[in-house]
Amino acid sequence: MVDRVKYYGGAVVGEKGQIIIPAEVRKKFGIETGDRFLVMAGERMGAWGIVLIKGEMVSLMLTQLVQKVFGGELTQILQDVQGTEKQPDQPQNAPSDDRRD
Repeated sequence: MVDRVKYYGGAVVGEKGQIIIPAEVRKKFGIETGDRFLVMAGERMGAWGIVLIKGEMVSLMLTQLVQKVFGGELTQILQDVQGTEKQPDQPQNAPSDDRRD
């Protein structure tokens, strides 16, 4: 996996904690103003790196994972789960089973 990593240049953290992503990276990966990212970091061997994953890719990865694991579409599986969790509502004035005669 390391052989697929390419060096694109450096970046500096500004006063507000913002990082400028090099133009070549933004162009190659279609990164535009307002895009959202999942930010991950690891502490194995020290906090040595940060990973940014585009939000739309997280959604795609989860959809593919659900398809492989559960064999169906994410939206259908969520609907099925929500349908099984719902219990029929009992009317408030329904007679109870513990009658005292």
